[in-house]
Amino acid sequence: MVTMAATTLLTSDQFLALPEEFDQNGNALFRELINGEVVSMPHAAQRHDTIRSNIFEALIVYLRDNRALGLKAFPDSQFLLTGNDAFIPDLSVFSIKRLSTGVQKYVSGAPELAIEVVSPSESAIHLRVKTDAYLANGSRSVWIVFPEVRSVMVYTQDSVREFKADQPITDPLLPGFSTPVSAFFELT
Repeated sequence: MVTMAATTLLTSDQFLALPEEFDQNGNALFRELINGEVVSMPHAAQRHDTIRSNIFEALIVYLRDNRALGLKAFPDSQFLLTGNDAFIPDLSVFSIKRLSTGVQKYVSGAPELAIEVVSPSESAIHLRVKTDAYLANGSRSVWIVFPEVRSVMVYTQDSVREFKADQPITDPLLPGFSTPVSAFFELT
C-alpha cells in the first residue's frame, strides 16, 4: 500500500470530499481511510483477482441456493464504518435490506461479512485495525485470506479460526457453507 502524505488525519467527511486519484495509466485508485489516514491501494495482481473471483463464485452459488438468508455478495463495495474509517473490502456480504436505492457512494456501517485478500504491499497493522473496526461496527465475520500460505483466518466476536488446504471453510453467518480452502487458490 502507498500511504498518502498528510500532515493531519482526516475525518470521513473530509475523506469523502477528496477528488479521485489516478495511477500513471489513468486508472482510478482505490483509497481507504484507516484511523483517519488515507491509504491508496494499487490495482491488484492477477493472482489476487483470481483468488477473489474463486471466493466470489463460491459465495454466489451458496447465496443463490440460500435466498432465504437475504444476503448478497459484492466485490469492492465501499463502507463508511466510523468518522475515521472508510473501507473497501475485496468482497463483502451484506443484507439486501441495506441496499440503497439512492446514489450514495458508501454503505453506512460494516458488512455482515468482510473478506480481505492480503496483498504483498498490505501492512499487518492496517489489516489488524481494519479487522477490529469491522467487528466493532457490525460485521459478524471477517475473513483474512493469505495467498502465500494458502490459508484463511476467520474472525468473529468470540473466536479466531484458521482453515487450510482441503479443510472446508465454515462460517456461522453462512449455515451449510462448506468449501475447501484449496478451491480458493486454484489458478485455473
